[in-house]
Amino acid sequence: MNYYTKQEMDGGMRYTGKCRIGNWNENDTMDEVRLKDYIAKRESGTLKMDKFNKRMATALQKVELTKGPDEYVRFGDVIQLENLRTGAVISVDAEARDPRPAENACAVSASFQTSPCARNTFTLERYAPTNPNAMHDAYDDDLLHYGQKVKLVVNPAALEEVSHGGVLARLKSFPVSQTHFSKLARECEYVASWNDGYECVFQILTPDPTKRLVSEGVAVMAGAPIVMLHCNTNQLASVSGAAFENDFGQELEVSGKTAVGAGNSYVMEGIATGKPQSMSQKAPQDVNVFTIVSGATPAATA
Repeated sequence: MNYYTKQEMDGGMRYTGKCRIGNWNENDTMDEVRLKDYIAKRESGTLKMDKFNKRMATALQKVELTKGPDEYVRFGDVIQLENLRTGAVISVDAEARDPRPAENACAVSASFQTSPCARNTFTLERYAPTNPNAMHDAYDDDLLHYGQKVKLVVNPAALEEVSHGGVLARLKSFPVSQTHFSKLARECEYVASWNDGYECVFQILTPDPTKRLVSEGVAVMAGAPIVMLHCNTNQLASVSGAAFENDFGQELEVSGKTAVGAGNSYVMEGIATGKPQSMSQKAPQDVNVFTIVSGATPAATA
């Protein structure tokens, strides 16, 4: 086999390392270029593995939950939201961005990694309506009360790699439509969005509908069961068990759907006897029930 061109065999002008035709030194030159490119990326920290490790270090950095003077939950506390049925905690993935620029949001899921870290901790923010009225719950203290409307702010430490000029991201949900729905359960979609609005407002309620009237205004204790009613869709936050894989392992989908039993006899009996509608509602299932985990929660301090 002849490895040289006819021009080279005849003693003509030889090819240089910059020419691809008849260049026997091309592979060596390309190897040198790739090696130099690798060294430059390694020194600047732009290798894919370096980016992945930095992303994991940012998302999984340890966070200390707020330890208050008592067992009650307060606004500004760093907390976790743990689902009663699955034991998973609501988490965000800052790199799983919505490709639509106007959405300005990232993915939300339920993770089995329950150790407090940047991606699975939130801060409670008081909801302040634009035009307050007599129906608005106005409490003088900083305690969280049943029936109160709040916003759940994502820990800014989890979003260090995604700069938005200091704007905070909040848990957000949408009504089911052709453009917004949960990918697996086909229910109300949950995201962490930098676009603030009424879609970020939740009402904290007790799981038992018959006790919601008497419990309204009572301070919420850490570790007590709650349900989070999304004010815009009127659906409870849910972790139904639909699993998927991401860079953090297997996690569960978070969606908005009030899961109740199929029986209607109790509801019809309440309507016939004149009971309030709230006392005739069926209790939600465990997929809708969460607990607020803080530093004062017995499970967190053990």
